[in-house]
Amino acid sequence: MVSVSNSEETQYTTLPDADTLQKDVGFKPKAPETLAGGYQFNSGHITELFDLDTNGAQINKHKGINFQYIKKDNNTSKSVSLSAEPASGQSLSSNASVIKYGETDLYYSTAEANSLAWIDGDVRYILMDINKIVTRDELVAMAEDMIDLG
Repeated sequence: MVSVSNSEETQYTTLPDADTLQKDVGFKPKAPETLAGGYQFNSGHITELFDLDTNGAQINKHKGINFQYIKKDNNTSKSVSLSAEPASGQSLSSNASVIKYGETDLYYSTAEANSLAWIDGDVRYILMDINKIVTRDELVAMAEDMIDLG
């Protein structure tokens, strides 16, 4: 089985509220204006995710979100993406190191990017830095703040 993600044209230039997200993707992920460490919402889009069965047919179709956050320091800029999708049937990386935060397991991986994944309620979240300059501690602080949003 293969998982595929497509980005739709719907672009967010301002942070959508919970009701807009419910209408656009069918669930209400946490979507903060800022992330720990001074990262500000920059843009976002809806993703369409599905698995392919052995015959190449699309199954388990659902929508998610992908938001970009930017932090500017002097002449440097760092970015991190926040993805959210329904957690049903989704597995978390088995080759990741696990960090405990209260009752939540955070899965940190550096396989293709610095990433941190966790499940909160019925939503699976992933923070990712493809440039590998955002540290594990920074990602953990962002996840902890989001989990604490309640």
